[in-house]
Amino acid sequence: MSKNTKSLSRRGFLSGAALAGVAAAGLAACSPSTSGTAENAASNGGESAAAATGEGTLGYDGTGNMPWLGEMPVIDEASVEEEIEADVLVIGLGAAGVPACRAATEAGAKVVAFEASSHLNSVASDMAILGGETQAMWGRGEGYIDRWTIINEHMKECSHHGNYAIMNRWADVSGAALDWFVAASPSLYFVKDDAYEEIPEEGRANYMFPYCYPVPDTYDWTKEEMPCYPTSVGFSSLSTVMNDNLQIAVDAGADVRFDTRGIGLITDDSGAVIGAYGQAKGSEGYIKVNAPAVILATGDYLANEDMMKYFAPECIENQIPILSLDMDADGNYTNVGDGHKMGAWVGGAIEQWHAPIIHHMGGGAGPDGRGVIGNNGYLWLNLRGERFMNEDLPGQQLENQVELQPQRKAYQFFDSSWPEQLAYFPMAHGVACIYREEALPDYTASGLRINVRTKEDIDAAIADGRCLTADTIEDLLAQIEGMDVETAKASIERYNELCNAGQDTDFGKASQRLFALENGPFYAAECGCALTLGNLGGFESDADCHVYNTDRQRIPGLYVCGAPQGGRFNVQYPISLKGLSCGMCMVFGMIAGQNAAALA
Repeated sequence: MSKNTKSLSRRGFLSGAALAGVAAAGLAACSPSTSGTAENAASNGGESAAAATGEGTLGYDGTGNMPWLGEMPVIDEASVEEEIEADVLVIGLGAAGVPACRAATEAGAKVVAFEASSHLNSVASDMAILGGETQAMWGRGEGYIDRWTIINEHMKECSHHGNYAIMNRWADVSGAALDWFVAASPSLYFVKDDAYEEIPEEGRANYMFPYCYPVPDTYDWTKEEMPCYPTSVGFSSLSTVMNDNLQIAVDAGADVRFDTRGIGLITDDSGAVIGAYGQAKGSEGYIKVNAPAVILATGDYLANEDMMKYFAPECIENQIPILSLDMDADGNYTNVGDGHKMGAWVGGAIEQWHAPIIHHMGGGAGPDGRGVIGNNGYLWLNLRGERFMNEDLPGQQLENQVELQPQRKAYQFFDSSWPEQLAYFPMAHGVACIYREEALPDYTASGLRINVRTKEDIDAAIADGRCLTADTIEDLLAQIEGMDVETAKASIERYNELCNAGQDTDFGKASQRLFALENGPFYAAECGCALTLGNLGGFESDADCHVYNTDRQRIPGLYVCGAPQGGRFNVQYPISLKGLSCGMCMVFGMIAGQNAAALA
């Protein structure tokens, strides 16, 4: 197996945002195509996304027509260059496909795996996990947090469009699944006593750490209206651990084909899936795999503009740029909905409510992805100079509010008292809640930097033009182009009155996060729309990863895990469990592999 792991975490990509020219890539709004042939089915991911114009968005039109789908390719058997007999075929080797491949192989199945890229895809770094021996190292073993508290909060965030059984299975299995997953990586170093402890030199290439550990005395998630639960772990190099998992499968006989895209599923007369066709990069012929179980683990469809226009037209209308790392050897996106198409062509039912991941990290996010002062709930004003929300919101909900403002823009204001104020903000994704006099040393777990700010961080943001500053409110407001200065001054005066009274009677923000703008110098960071990191929505399925058809009956032989698995996220990506998508990919990848192998 090739050990080429060119993949980067999303955090790593942000630090090198010029790579491949995709940091500012958007989705072109063009007319949807309904054509579909074997040739374009193999290459329709090759178009890079261009800037979204907001024109031509469509969504469901009431006819049941899916203009993004195209026709199922018809493969002439004469064009089959290779035919393989297998027990399980895994299509896609990312956070779900890799554990699926390992689990199926360990269960004794003969496994073949296709991956469109030249390497496995590792585009995340965090996992939300409940219980297990690994979590027990940090006092977060079984029973640490009530499972139903977490499940019910997740379902509420998804407007109860999700599948309770899927969430329940994740809660049951995730701890043991993580233990199984990390056992594959003997070089993995565990940060044990304190999340910010020094990582020894021998552990810096591949380490794992807990988030929110220990929990600060000033953060009580049980009293938060929108809590972020201290359940998550991070990896310095998830791709390393994934490669170690995949190596176990390869050593046990798995036939892994990189640079090979899944083209279409094969069914028998009863509608059961009995294999699939693939196509290697540069080949005009096809690979036919006969297998009684096929697992779709092909990622999302963020880079397919027609699918985004259908399932998430608001992202196009709001001109939200995308950030995607799923690419083949030629630099073409691979997360273009291939698995969604293959499953839909054989009758798979795609759920109605999908969830864009657009998590606002605060104003003036730098190349490391950190906002100037995080997405903290300081005072936010729009260009009318008006306060428009209770700012004590997580990043996903902040994004929703910013999109409603003139020019889809707002400004976040704070003053020189920010160092002592940070401790009163929640320890959640994107929030600056720890002040340090000195910068964190290089050996600190990289994912933890998101919660830390130093004076040097703010100074650097000012020097880069990402943060405005002035000694007076008037001078600060004068620097903001398009701002209604008089209305803004009145809004700040009103906000200061509420802060000094200790009660927000205008929007109901929690009193411990009411900080008046009184002590110069004063600061402002521009907050536009954030990047879309993915769009999650997939096949109606169950907790055993079976795919259902439009009559809500199982399609025999077809399994799904990862981004194409429905029932996990709906309406918007939840914020209560950091890294839940990646954690569920790992968990249900393992489950899909085990169940597919059992069928064989």
